[in-house]
Amino acid sequence: MAGKNKLDTFEKRLEYARKRQSLSQVAAAKSLRVARMTYIDWEKGKRSPTLETVVKISHCLDIDKHWLAFGVFGVENKQQLEKIYE
Repeated sequence: MAGKNKLDTFEKRLEYARKRQSLSQVAAAKSLRVARMTYIDWEKGKRSPTLETVVKISHCLDIDKHWLAFGVFGVENKQQLEKIYE
């Protein structure tokens, strides 16, 4: 579909946020205290974390939780939008 954003799905945003922090999937999984395959399945779109876990991920990867979960920014973090879409 023309005009689709490259970060239009949770798994793409998760991968972007992890790479932005220069973390491997294994390192991200360890930081979040989840199994490596659980994390990998999130990035592949095979599984989805709970919203509570998305909040933990957002803190770990230093990214806005609203953007990570839904692709929109919370009022408090609009400046991150400019950095991501530069």
